[in-house]
Amino acid sequence: MPVATIDDGLQFFYEDSGAGQGSYLTIVFVHGSAFTAGIFNQMMPFAAEHNVRLVALNRRDYPETTPYSSEELAALSSTDNVVRERVLRETGLQFGAFLAWFIGTHSTPPIKESLNGQHEGGIAFVAWSLGHTSAAPLIARPDLLPEDQRSLLDTHLRAYCTLDAPGASFGLPPPTTYHPLTEDEVPVPDRLSRFEQWVSAYYTHSPEAMSTHDVTLLDLSPMAYPTPEDNADRAPTLFAMDPEAKAAISWPAPLATSELYLFTMPSEIVFEHTRRAILDESTAKTLPRCKFVLIWSGRGSWASVAGAWGVERLRNDYDKQGGTARPFEVIELPWANHFPHWDDPEQTVKFLASVC
Repeated sequence: MPVATIDDGLQFFYEDSGAGQGSYLTIVFVHGSAFTAGIFNQMMPFAAEHNVRLVALNRRDYPETTPYSSEELAALSSTDNVVRERVLRETGLQFGAFLAWFIGTHSTPPIKESLNGQHEGGIAFVAWSLGHTSAAPLIARPDLLPEDQRSLLDTHLRAYCTLDAPGASFGLPPPTTYHPLTEDEVPVPDRLSRFEQWVSAYYTHSPEAMSTHDVTLLDLSPMAYPTPEDNADRAPTLFAMDPEAKAAISWPAPLATSELYLFTMPSEIVFEHTRRAILDESTAKTLPRCKFVLIWSGRGSWASVAGAWGVERLRNDYDKQGGTARPFEVIELPWANHFPHWDDPEQTVKFLASVC
């Protein structure tokens, strides 16, 4: 299996669909918590047909990628916010080092404007779910990338995309304190099953909420999500998934260490990355051809829906004041839950190729 060795011997395991034809688009995926890069495997067979190259890498603390050192873990869990922000920032910039390595190693096509004004070639970086928390510094602090890496990304990185990322990964307060992993009245052994049900169900949000993007109109009650038995049209992804396939792509070990520290990263640290990424004119001067695309699933849980609407509202308020931050788009995947890449892989490949 391919492994990229970058700065100071740091290694990233990755999976690669292979090169396309001509000025093809390369889409690089970063996974969320408790799943490896294998969560994107369902899309790989459709890459050639749509002339895109799909690359999925394992984050730190996941198989065959360099784990966090004891010093880094201590910093991630420090009570000193300056220390925590530093190691989080370093983690995000390491994705930039990977992209530069991949461009140089595989000679991926640079961004090219076609005769009809559309972009061809280049790279779109897609951070799914809570993967955005660790990746955000890449687009929030690109000025801190080494000059050689920054130069490569300037000619290649055309989009930074979040895929159904929850509000917490943007540093936004949740609309409710409820979470299935912290239900006091539910025995601890039963919480994981409830979480899997909650995070991978298909929801039908109220038409009024969907038309107004008013978070207060979302149903936030603890059991406001379909069970495997009563789901009207599609079963929750993690219940429908083949058990062997699920076991092969699951990696829960970091939930007790690095992922826990990312979950509990102070919101002010995380929000500062959001501010710099989409609400700051000076940041936009670095990698100016790279747009920020926020993709949210119309049938996902309230955690991601509310997060998307919250970020959308922030940017709308900024734009009304005449701000000139990085180009920004909010796009709904109306048919999708939190796992579109698994449940509808070809449709997701086509969608991402069209919006990135």
